[in-house]
Amino acid sequence: MTSRKVFLTVGIFLAVIVLALVYLNRNLLTALVSYKTGVDFPNAALKIGESAPNLRLTDMEGKLHELKEYQGKVILINFWASWCPPCIMEMPALTAAYEKLKDKGFEILAISLDDDVKAAQKIAKESKLPFKIFLDPEGHSAQEYLVYGLPYTILLDREGKIQYKAFGEHTWDRGKDFERIQSLL
Repeated sequence: MTSRKVFLTVGIFLAVIVLALVYLNRNLLTALVSYKTGVDFPNAALKIGESAPNLRLTDMEGKLHELKEYQGKVILINFWASWCPPCIMEMPALTAAYEKLKDKGFEILAISLDDDVKAAQKIAKESKLPFKIFLDPEGHSAQEYLVYGLPYTILLDREGKIQYKAFGEHTWDRGKDFERIQSLL
């Protein structure tokens, strides 16, 4: 077999593999496109208009909380980790949004998925995060919410119903993201 035939055969084989992977992962591909277009982020566990699954989380002081404690407030749940650069870059926007809206019934529940709890505590302290930080080093809440990328954010209305899901870094303190929050207050 000539080298040209080998390259052609390998090229066709690779093209078939790539097309098969794209087809099998079309939901992920849709998710990546939605990050740029604002289309709903696909997630079988979280459907727009449905109640969010209850969460039981421990805060940085060791106190146990449940999501249902925050019923009656607009809640932004943010999954993040200290090793995730977009998560850290998003924190100032989350802080600014919280400071602007906290007196109107807005709450942020930031869930750290760090294995190393001290890393999450360091980020919270250095960034002077004014909202609650919860620790989930085993990732139970991320599994329940089918989180498959960070940062991952869910916006709930006052009744605890999912109104928006987002993957990646967002500007929660201005533009469309801020308007989404304000529209629920």
